[in-house]
Amino acid sequence: FLESTSPGIPSLSAMKSAIWKLLMLLGLVAGSLQVPTTEVAKGVHMPVLSIGTGGLEISDAATIVKNWLDLGGRGIDTAWIYRDQKEVAKAIVEAGVPRQDLFITSKIPGCLGVKAMVESDLAQLDTDYIDLLLIHFPQGGNCSVAWGILEDLHFEGKLKAIGVSNFQEKDLQAILTTARVTPAVNQIQLNVLEHDDKTIAFSKQHNITVEAYSPLGRAGHSGDIPDNEVVQALAQQHNVSTYQVAMRWIIQHGHVITFQSTSQAHQKADADIFSFELSEEEMARLDGLQGAEEQIMV
Repeated sequence: FLESTSPGIPSLSAMKSAIWKLLMLLGLVAGSLQVPTTEVAKGVHMPVLSIGTGGLEISDAATIVKNWLDLGGRGIDTAWIYRDQKEVAKAIVEAGVPRQDLFITSKIPGCLGVKAMVESDLAQLDTDYIDLLLIHFPQGGNCSVAWGILEDLHFEGKLKAIGVSNFQEKDLQAILTTARVTPAVNQIQLNVLEHDDKTIAFSKQHNITVEAYSPLGRAGHSGDIPDNEVVQALAQQHNVSTYQVAMRWIIQHGHVITFQSTSQAHQKADADIFSFELSEEEMARLDGLQGAEEQIMV
């Protein structure tokens, strides 16, 4: 079938998307999860939750993506160094979700060989465009020059939005000096027990959306979120899990999240964070957990 270009006649992809959404509403296909979006760049609306594939076995990537898409999730986070783009692409095809309904984030390793890395990503993901392309680390070359190349690819339409990952204030300042396009997103390690407030503040000051990775903590990096007494107390009060409290705290700060889970049951439970809200007092208690030994207030 050919895409329609006649005025007033929707394209085939648009019709597929409409049919898919109708089937979901009628309950004829799986996918009850409804994730809000936020505008990270002009006309680019990103789901506030994306499923990540990094750090797990390559063989798990297809299962992770399939489970997430079947659940109704549409944000997918991968990277060149994960070596799983082909598996991600295969899972997307098998799920049958229209490309325009997906939001794919990918990352190139650093600031060298930028154009070749992006072209490799596009080919392995079997797509004409990537919704959000990030520089994974501020290393391996002149990142201002690398940013200029990403800007050109953005203007060509191959990258709907561009951003960075693991960039601190000094790294952001270096590329902002000559940037034609402000980074849409800065993806950083962020959770209720560990957060770089200086980088977060600088990103917000420049209208850069902060995306949290490892939102539930990381072995050897963050404390134990499930065993934290304050988090436990708030989870009990709201009748939710400690992970839901930790994720909700991030969302209420206006950030977006990429998280990892292979099990669809765990994906669904962790993503169920829109049915409750933390009070200002509860947010303040959680804000103070970094580097503190706070006890339950009776």
